[in-house]
Amino acid sequence: MRSSFVRNIRPLLPVFAGLLIGVSISVFRAPLSSKDCIHIKKDHFERHLSSVKERPTIYSREEITRLGYSPMSEDEAERYRKDRVYAPPVDDSIEDFEPRIIMDPELKPKVAADYEKNKKVVRPRFLKTELGIRERLICAVITSQQTLASMGVAMNRTFSHHMQKVMFFTGTNGMQDIDDINPPNINILTIATPDENSFLVEILAQLYVKHGEEYDWFFVTTDSTYAEAHRINSLVDHISINRRLYMGKPLQFQDTNGDVITYCSLKNGILISRLLFADFFPHLKRCRTDSDFEHLNADKWLGRCIKRVTRGAVDCVNHQDGAFYHTYDLSPDLDIESESAAAFKNAVTVSDVTSPRQMYSLHKRFSEIEVDVAYKEIQEIQDEIKRLETKLPADSGKLTWPIGINPPYRPTNRWDIIPWDYFTEDYTLTCPGEIPRCELNGIDKIDVQNIIQVALKRLNEKYNPQGLILQKKKLINGYRRYDPQRGMEYILDILLNVIIEGDKEEIEVNHRVDLLRPLTKAEIVPMPFVTESAFINIIISITKPQRQLFKRFMENFSKVVLQTSEKAALTVVFIYDSENAAHLRENDIFSEQKKILNEYETKYKKNEDSNKLIPWISIKTELPSQLKMMDIESKKYADSSLLLITSPAANINADFLNRCRMNTIKGWQAFFPIPFAQYNPDILYKNAATPDQIDIKPANGHFDIYSFDEVCIHNSDYLEARNLLAASITAHETQLRMSEASDMMDIYDLLVKYSQLHIFRAVEPQLTRRYSHKVCDQRSGDDIYHRCIRSNAEGLASRAQLAMELFPDD
Repeated sequence: MRSSFVRNIRPLLPVFAGLLIGVSISVFRAPLSSKDCIHIKKDHFERHLSSVKERPTIYSREEITRLGYSPMSEDEAERYRKDRVYAPPVDDSIEDFEPRIIMDPELKPKVAADYEKNKKVVRPRFLKTELGIRERLICAVITSQQTLASMGVAMNRTFSHHMQKVMFFTGTNGMQDIDDINPPNINILTIATPDENSFLVEILAQLYVKHGEEYDWFFVTTDSTYAEAHRINSLVDHISINRRLYMGKPLQFQDTNGDVITYCSLKNGILISRLLFADFFPHLKRCRTDSDFEHLNADKWLGRCIKRVTRGAVDCVNHQDGAFYHTYDLSPDLDIESESAAAFKNAVTVSDVTSPRQMYSLHKRFSEIEVDVAYKEIQEIQDEIKRLETKLPADSGKLTWPIGINPPYRPTNRWDIIPWDYFTEDYTLTCPGEIPRCELNGIDKIDVQNIIQVALKRLNEKYNPQGLILQKKKLINGYRRYDPQRGMEYILDILLNVIIEGDKEEIEVNHRVDLLRPLTKAEIVPMPFVTESAFINIIISITKPQRQLFKRFMENFSKVVLQTSEKAALTVVFIYDSENAAHLRENDIFSEQKKILNEYETKYKKNEDSNKLIPWISIKTELPSQLKMMDIESKKYADSSLLLITSPAANINADFLNRCRMNTIKGWQAFFPIPFAQYNPDILYKNAATPDQIDIKPANGHFDIYSFDEVCIHNSDYLEARNLLAASITAHETQLRMSEASDMMDIYDLLVKYSQLHIFRAVEPQLTRRYSHKVCDQRSGDDIYHRCIRSNAEGLASRAQLAMELFPDD
């Protein structure tokens, strides 16, 4: 019995031994007293919500009366500036990383009224809203009606597109209405104030009231100041938001009470943290009642107001947490293009700019400085990589050129090989369709010209110090390809003229150059918010050759929409020509299709609904077109309606409808999906039955890039483009030109030529289309006609299948 018990527990003995050893070690390592733990918890993690008690002041009653406030002690001021009013002193190294429990009930998740029944908590749409995370920086630029169209525009072009939000403030002095001189793409707010100080007060009020809860930093400057946007962003990125900070160019003056005020010069820009803004904003009204309010400059008055409100704890500074706010005052005789002084090159703002030309010259010069700094940093990183290469294991891969860039893509099989495109300065061999050679034009020509200039510049930078001057004579060969891991790669064979300094003789040299245009940092493009809950209005037009496709389309539509709760409706447009329309009563060519609609109407329509479930209309035209059909249908829908124009050959499903909703943005983007088109079943399946499901395989079909039959667009976007087309045609030729435009343009051409919408064109695997031979008419215009011919030709079958049809015995 005993031996059996020992045998059973023997496998567990190592476990018990390990537990015993672990407990023993933990006991030995535990401190004898818990006082240290209590001290750490108290000093570093426990936050007191009550204010710190003020220490006895060292200032006399007369001094306090003279200053108008009771100054803080040095220790209190330090804690105040670093947001330690509600917490005991802690070490700087961990302060910014300590969590703080938010006790404000307004910031807690809201509970629904019927919480006890549904147990539902209302949460914000974004996580940062609940956590109280704000945007980084908002900028205010002070301008005037006299300088808005000149300096204001220059400031906007050199500054605004680098910042999160920029607002321009201007006053009214009895001049013309601001709307008459309002430049485009500038966010302008007009304030009517009697003097400069009141103008600044109103600007601060607008910033705090409307944006005080949205941003952590506020930057105020004038349109006569050049501000280096990247350096301002870098400055606020490296300073903790737990600072009561008043930053700029410090200047001093003595007020009437004899107090020395250190203020930030407005012409050099002022940076204010939200914590400080929240403290002094409620006291702005009291500061305006000071006797010196009308006698001081706006920036001096602001500096004195901040000092009094903060009891002398906050003055203007030009450095914080290792970040420096350098400024530079521009002199009239300064040569901006060649200036290389350290004070100029390190400046965050440059004041006393007198003309837009100076503003643009400064922007160009500082851009060159930033590029030089970037190249220097890249070179330092490359040198460091070279030094580290010797310490890598022996089996590590070799460094690839250029150093620091991802290595070239390595294909796993022959299908993954990325081909090179051949080009010269005049033509390329990479052409649409099967054209062997086409002219180099447009953006491709600009790209080739640019890369040749870059190659010559780099060659001269390398060989000029050796006394050689290189000039391009001819581009012999050029190759390029896009590597998804690196960017655009180029190989250039250039015939060069080499001129030796001091020698009149020229030498021709054939030189090969490798270049890479690397992929830069990916940027998130802001897009309007869309959901998958939008209602879709599907519109299909049917011509005589497409009648046999309608029955299968309706079977698919009933499964996807009618039998489910899908938010979609269908409208059918029957298109007659003159001959068929004349015999409509005796012989309606669409009678079978209308009978099918009546069957679905009877089966799925609800009794209480008086409207038709699937409405249809008939139109007569000799030349069917999308624009003619849309001109009639667009009048029946609201401007905000989402429209899907398709053909009876399409097989739609719920996933495709959601893609249509998500990829179509009102006033922003239209969606043109590229469907997977089935090949001719008579060639594919011979005498076998055609399958109901179209599998996406190379043998079954192809993505028809010449098809623009499917369109997802908002009705308002179509109407706006249509109105722009009508406005471009004069009244004398309106009727003729509009008729021609309707016949020779489709919706894609209309949006490309007469709309600012983004055209999103992509393959759509969720949209398949059954084989249908299109009727191509030359009256539709060259573009539409040739696209139709190409679609029919490439949609017949693959080349291998066509070859088997022509040479079945081979």
